[in-house]
Amino acid sequence: MHRTPVFITGAAGFIGSHLARACLAAGHDVHLLTRPGSDLSRLADLRANVTLHCSDLNNQGLLRRILAAVQPEIIFHLAANPRRPRQDNLADLSASLKADIAGFVSLLRAAETLATPPRRMIRAGSLAEYGAATPPYREEMREAPLTVYGASLLAGTHFAEAVQPRLAFPVDTARLALVYGPRQSTDYFLPLLISRCLRGEETIVRRPHDRRNLVHIDDAVCALLAMAARDGPGAIVNIVGPSAPTMTDVAELVREMTGADGWQIVYEDGHGQNGTTNLDGSGARADQLFGWRAQIALPDGLAQTIRLFRQHLLEHDTASGGVVKHSDRTLSGALAP
Repeated sequence: MHRTPVFITGAAGFIGSHLARACLAAGHDVHLLTRPGSDLSRLADLRANVTLHCSDLNNQGLLRRILAAVQPEIIFHLAANPRRPRQDNLADLSASLKADIAGFVSLLRAAETLATPPRRMIRAGSLAEYGAATPPYREEMREAPLTVYGASLLAGTHFAEAVQPRLAFPVDTARLALVYGPRQSTDYFLPLLISRCLRGEETIVRRPHDRRNLVHIDDAVCALLAMAARDGPGAIVNIVGPSAPTMTDVAELVREMTGADGWQIVYEDGHGQNGTTNLDGSGARADQLFGWRAQIALPDGLAQTIRLFRQHLLEHDTASGGVVKHSDRTLSGALAP
């Protein structure tokens, strides 16, 4: 029986590790690319069943050798850094150019050298590419990114469209809403909020009126697999959840579901903050092209996530002999980006 060779960049991350599990469950031959020095804890239970490769995407020679050995039919490009902090000397722009844009171009070049080209490449984009455009975002809109992250992903989208006639394989861009679920780092607001509510700690919601479209990780992975399975030319496709609640709605739902006290969530007015206030998109094209719609409602996705967070915290606290407190009780804001 043929096992489809699948190659995933950014595999040590939240989405990449979940996608790797789904590809294994589907019977694929799974190859994972991680950067040197990556935290591989999310892959600990998978390592006996996948092939792990370690390389910087910009190491063109090594990347070509890895792809030549793998001969992937499907490439998922998920490597990106949405949490790069602003720097006064604009060094964050240079870092984004090297890691996000140059890394993607390097992957395209390496894939193009294969004697048998991949059947398809799917790269992760973001609703942040639309930025100041009027929501709900649609794929045919003129984008107006407001962050370096959104701008770098948009540059990758434009590169893919510009060189598509020169490529031997189609490239899809999955413009993901804000993905949430188990194993997500508390560097992000929703898992941080859940963790602090469960621990009896305070969280400040700095932009309570902002709206963010939220898609559960299981829905997002299903969408990526559906994109990989389809035929046809490359496309830009929004991958969005069923709703775009306010941050107040999200915080109150988490507070209720965790049993947290009212004092644990403090709301600021959000005035003077920059960035998109309403991050929402239309999912019509995904439904039209490959019949995908998000299936997991926010309360159901949060219930699953909270249950697994509660289990993890209980196991961690038991192992450490007591409750471990966060040192910063007020580090939060609207859900990134």
